[in-house]
Amino acid sequence: MKTSLKFRRILAIAAMSALFGLAAWADPPSQVGRLSLISGSVSFHPGSLDEWTLATLNYPLTAGDHLWTDNDSRAEVQVGSAAIRLDSNTEFSFLSLDDQRVQVRMSQGSLNVRLRRVDDGTVFEIDTPNAVVSLPSAGSYRIDVRQSGETSVTVRSGDADVTAGSYAYNLRAQQTTVISGFDSITYYVMAAPGSDEWDGWSAGRDRNEDQWASNPYVSREMIGADELNGYGTWRVEAGFGPAWSPSHVPAGWAPYSFGHWAWVEPWGWTWIDDTPWGFAPFHYGRWASLSGRWIWIPGAVTLRPIYAPALVVFVGGSGWTQGGADGIGWFPLGPGEIYIPPYQVSAQYVQSINITHVVNINVQIIQSFNVNKVVYANRGVPHGMTVESREAFSQSRPAGESVRSISSTEASRAPIMGMTAKVTPLRESIIARPSAARSPVPQPPAALMSRPVYSRIAPQAAPVPFAQQQKSLAANPGRPIDPAALSGLQRNQNSAPAPVRIVNSATLTRTSNPTVLQKPPQAAPPVNAPVRRPTPAPTPPAPQANPGRTSAPAAPANVPARQVPPAAPANVPARQVPAAAPAPSSSRPAPSAASSQASSSAANLIATLKSQTIPNADRQLSEARKVAGIRLDLNAVANQLAAAKQALAGAERSMAAKNFDQALQQATAIQRQVEGLINQISAAMQGAKQSAKPASNQAQDQAPKKR
Repeated sequence: MKTSLKFRRILAIAAMSALFGLAAWADPPSQVGRLSLISGSVSFHPGSLDEWTLATLNYPLTAGDHLWTDNDSRAEVQVGSAAIRLDSNTEFSFLSLDDQRVQVRMSQGSLNVRLRRVDDGTVFEIDTPNAVVSLPSAGSYRIDVRQSGETSVTVRSGDADVTAGSYAYNLRAQQTTVISGFDSITYYVMAAPGSDEWDGWSAGRDRNEDQWASNPYVSREMIGADELNGYGTWRVEAGFGPAWSPSHVPAGWAPYSFGHWAWVEPWGWTWIDDTPWGFAPFHYGRWASLSGRWIWIPGAVTLRPIYAPALVVFVGGSGWTQGGADGIGWFPLGPGEIYIPPYQVSAQYVQSINITHVVNINVQIIQSFNVNKVVYANRGVPHGMTVESREAFSQSRPAGESVRSISSTEASRAPIMGMTAKVTPLRESIIARPSAARSPVPQPPAALMSRPVYSRIAPQAAPVPFAQQQKSLAANPGRPIDPAALSGLQRNQNSAPAPVRIVNSATLTRTSNPTVLQKPPQAAPPVNAPVRRPTPAPTPPAPQANPGRTSAPAAPANVPARQVPPAAPANVPARQVPAAAPAPSSSRPAPSAASSQASSSAANLIATLKSQTIPNADRQLSEARKVAGIRLDLNAVANQLAAAKQALAGAERSMAAKNFDQALQQATAIQRQVEGLINQISAAMQGAKQSAKPASNQAQDQAPKKR
């Protein structure tokens, strides 16, 4: 029987997906949990290993990972725009973490949670020994679990759904509930008590984040982006649009040079930067070298940017040595350059992770992509390539300690390896610390790790032990194992938390208006945990002299000793408003034919922007607001468009002052910025309409056209 053209096209898409390992169900989540603050002694237990180690700043956390804050210690974890803060003696782990679920296990301690956004269809749940706390709306929350197992939940703003035993009820703003018992549950609700020192510390962190949260050039969901204003400067750069450059970095600094590599499943080799600001610029966006300085370009603003382990190109391979040892090097991807993930993903995922920088990307481009045929912008930039031994790489040694100098000529001749390092991971790679740095560290009592918790949803499966994966990982170095191949392997029971008791929803007694007591029963213990010694939030260190490429100024007090990030200014300035980069007034030529030409060009361009380009962007934005399911932060786009209009007024003022070259430069930057916004809106509208089509129609549209 003759196969139909439509069916052949579907088969072609399926065959291409198999070629790239592109399976829609294998896509990793677009977000992770970032360990964004360490104060005191904080321990980390990765899900695939059976050991504890000191936690590492900026480590990406995922399902199965555990944290423990020891005496007088605190930590903070960011997930999208949410902040989860851990007080002293808190045992914490992620049971589930993906695009729809944030499920936290907590057997003891205190959490302060700040949710800035909760999307429809998503779940944010905290599971304790006798209660399940679901947070359906943005707000500020506190959960305490005492050593006895008693749980208290306080809602400062927002509301919480609490499930305790056979009871389910809603907790409103400025209310507290206390739940006691395990098999026989009792609870009461009362007015929320006043804030203590722990609440005040968390509120201070919230204020610091809110101060920088209005940046129109990045999504609020981009993890770590809110810290950039305090460590660098935003500008609108001609040809690039909004860009950020770090301040007070050592001479010869380059992206991906002060930090180390770790093996984080399911993404594989992942860059862990040592700087306090070193998350967003190394897991999103692109880097460019401009007049001897590095700038980071975040790209189009999307509702939820997709996390990447590292946006770099690796060089090296068999027979390539540096300093007498097998070497491996890397350099950052530049603007417009395509990133092909080394882990198992779908074609749609590849398009989505690149669309913020590569508007014209489709299935055919992905299929024909060849890393060796790309002229990479950053490959020959002086000091742009970082090189170290393969041994140092796999043992997670700091790149700043073992980095080797390489000339631009050598860099241009180094063989391209691809988007992953062909190096087999070790246990040190997962711990993210060399063997010499590992020693016994504080860890929670065994009774806490074995304490069961209640849950409304089933958690993700426990990770597969690393020991079971080593043989397969060695057979294909640098490539994570297909999740489908892991499904039949034994899970890490030693790493998995104690049993999770799923609540039977059918037996719940729902109480819409629980009785609110004026004061707690006399027999009940106090709601708040004892006031602990204040632990001030870390402040950026004062600038120091640049010691050179292979070392950096002293790290902040809360960064482990092995980390040597570039320092930030002692006094963080007020929020810097990005503006188009003006040309130096001293370089403005005297009136001449060239100046007259600049005047004419600037005037024409400004007129075009006012009459055509910006009105077109306004119309596109208005149309986009009518499209359902669009994956673009339209409010952020509107902010960028408003900033462009303000910048246009600045260009007109430059014209009036007869600064024609400056006006032309400003207008050119505005034109590129607005045209970029138009392209982003068009691509997002097309993607939303494509997603709304039936699957068979999508396959027909994406199939290669028959010539």
